[in-house]
Amino acid sequence: MNSLGTVFSFISYETTKKMKILRDYQSGPHAIEYHTLQSMVKYELKNHIVNFHEPPSDETPSGCRTLLRLHRALKWLELFLFKLANSHDNEKTSDLCIDTYQYALARYHNWFVRQAAVVAFLAMPEKRELFEIVCVKDKDEAKLVLTRTVHYLSKVYNITQKVYEKHHMLDLP
Repeated sequence: MNSLGTVFSFISYETTKKMKILRDYQSGPHAIEYHTLQSMVKYELKNHIVNFHEPPSDETPSGCRTLLRLHRALKWLELFLFKLANSHDNEKTSDLCIDTYQYALARYHNWFVRQAAVVAFLAMPEKRELFEIVCVKDKDEAKLVLTRTVHYLSKVYNITQKVYEKHHMLDLP
């Protein structure tokens, strides 16, 4: 992901950081409770680990809160890849990225982060470069690979979305 430029290096760093939090829960003293999404939600709600208010900055975020951040980013990625797969030759990747960010993620970020994200997205590589990075030969092959990827991202997103909706956890701070 780092080969996609500065913005994706930052996204990669943030994703890695959140994955580490979840892995730490999965290998911690209550590891069995973090085996599935459903067991994590049940355990954290039952034990009042999920904070429905802003958690203290020195506290490790709950697994549910951490996964929700990744869940939101997954929606952005799904939408970006969908737009990329279905874009016209004259559409810029930076514009596709900005549009999907503003739709899926911007509302969760403060003004400064939103501005920084838009500026960073302007440095997105062109489609041809992106296709080379994902090892496809042409637009048709890229569309096939991206469409398949979006299909599976969507499945994961929808399962997680239903669990979070059921427990009224989509707006965790």
